[in-house]
Amino acid sequence: MDKHISIKSIRKCVRKQKRAQHRLARDMDVECSETPTQYIAICNAGLVTGLQREALEQFIGNLVPNFSLTMPPEKSYSFVNFSNVCNAQDFYNKVHGIAQGPNQNTVFYLIFIKNIPSIEEPFGNELPPGLRLITDFISPEEESILLQSINWNEEDVDVDSLLKNRKVKHFGYKFRYDNNLVDVDNPINPIPTSYKFLQSLFDKNDCGNIKYDQLTINRYLPGQGIPPHIDTHSVFEDPILSLSLGSAYVMDFKQGDQKVSLDLPARSLLIISGESRYAWSHGICPRHNDNVRTDNGFSTRSRATRVSFTFRKVHRGDCQCKYPEYCDSRRKKTFKVTPIDNSVASELENLYVHDVYEQISGHFNETRHKQWPNVTKFIEGVETGGLLLDVGCGNGKYLQGHTNVFKMGCDRSTGLAEICRSRGFQIIFADCLQLPYRSNVLDAVLCIAVIHHLSTNERRKQSICEIMRVLRPSGRALVYVWAKEQNKDSVKSTYLKFGASKTKKDDTSIKYDVQYRKTENNLTLPIHENRTEFTHSDMLVPWKRKGGGDFLRFYHVFEEGELEKLCSDVPSTKVQKVYYDQGNWCIVLEKTSVTEVDCK
Repeated sequence: MDKHISIKSIRKCVRKQKRAQHRLARDMDVECSETPTQYIAICNAGLVTGLQREALEQFIGNLVPNFSLTMPPEKSYSFVNFSNVCNAQDFYNKVHGIAQGPNQNTVFYLIFIKNIPSIEEPFGNELPPGLRLITDFISPEEESILLQSINWNEEDVDVDSLLKNRKVKHFGYKFRYDNNLVDVDNPINPIPTSYKFLQSLFDKNDCGNIKYDQLTINRYLPGQGIPPHIDTHSVFEDPILSLSLGSAYVMDFKQGDQKVSLDLPARSLLIISGESRYAWSHGICPRHNDNVRTDNGFSTRSRATRVSFTFRKVHRGDCQCKYPEYCDSRRKKTFKVTPIDNSVASELENLYVHDVYEQISGHFNETRHKQWPNVTKFIEGVETGGLLLDVGCGNGKYLQGHTNVFKMGCDRSTGLAEICRSRGFQIIFADCLQLPYRSNVLDAVLCIAVIHHLSTNERRKQSICEIMRVLRPSGRALVYVWAKEQNKDSVKSTYLKFGASKTKKDDTSIKYDVQYRKTENNLTLPIHENRTEFTHSDMLVPWKRKGGGDFLRFYHVFEEGELEKLCSDVPSTKVQKVYYDQGNWCIVLEKTSVTEVDCK
């Protein structure tokens, strides 16, 4: 029995190490070593797991002397530099796969590495333009008075599922989280007179030189946060003030690929004005600990209850800011989605499809494993010995299994193609618009979640033509594309169900203010809000990676009947079946003749 447990533990350690090797190489460009070195990566002990630096340092120091610890912010792993290889080997032998971590419940998994990476500073010295933080804005006594003035059990306290049960109070005007607006013609109880001393402090510290008439008080319990957002331009003046009470929290500011994490101490005032007000999103990640800088490096700090007083001045009329890309007033007037034609299609797809998949191929592979049942059923219908091609095969999840069929794949991403090759699949680098295969030879073709990345109808039709060209007569193809209808027949797709936190208790969808991006080739396209209904047919859809590094992918989402019409216009093609499958429009095609397919 002991031997069985030992073998099982060894296998688990090996699995953990392999996963960590890939993650370290992808995130930090860390090279692992098959032989002992003085450098060790602790694969599952990091700041993002809530482990404090002091606890880990004490744990390591009790076993081996003379070391330095590196804990990258927002990561689940740490690095240890020992004074020599012997100490590193000793620590490895005592810890790897043994349940004796700082909390006595942690089994640490270790890897010898050849280098320890330099850690990028997440708390930038450069704040977004217009952002200012005043520490110790009020005294501890004033903080206590403000906190005691709030009764969180009163009737005017809001509890909204969108805010994950965070409690909120409004004064002056009620802020509506369903549309991010206020009703300027429907004022509520004014800001209490007991808070007037704050307005005097605002005037004294040059905090906008305006009389604030709207106050939102939020209570954040540990684990609660607020999604990244830009306060609606047309609703409020500039600036917006946020007073932090009770507990320090980290707030994240983002604009494109830029991110600044700002530690907000208790009793500090944050002034959000100018570019930081109009063009940077701000939010608080929902977690129980924050990564903070200490004298020795980065550590974690437990959150307590934070109360924020957010002061705004209600604005009437349209916004006149200099940031039309983010402005609700300007978008209504000037932002129209640009029609896409073939002159810019290739460049658009290179930037927002091909280049993106090269960068996310590793993360894509980690998130795509399970075969969809209806696709599996189609493969099982291919006769024994048949030839099947998966066009845009990704990480090759449909190339595994079904040994009675000879399967091969092609993909436009070199990163995904290499992943397939490493798994022993028959794979080549190829574009779906020009398949390097002979005509009339294949028994079946898959094209799953591919042609919705093509930006014009002509190019989408060309891809279907190529699929039908390589099929033999009576050969069949299965094509899947994203559907614009993600809430069909009052049934939500899996895509929307995973966004349940974006839905109110009455099951009506939250409305989001659509953002737009002007592309490098001067197109204007809307940016989709993940896990919500699609608002346009041509959109940029975010690919989000844990710890940052978000990308935008181009999608053309198909309306009902659009895919069938597209395929019906292709010669030698018969539509066998059209169906809807969890947010996708799907079609089964049959080739009707030997003749070459001509789409010109």
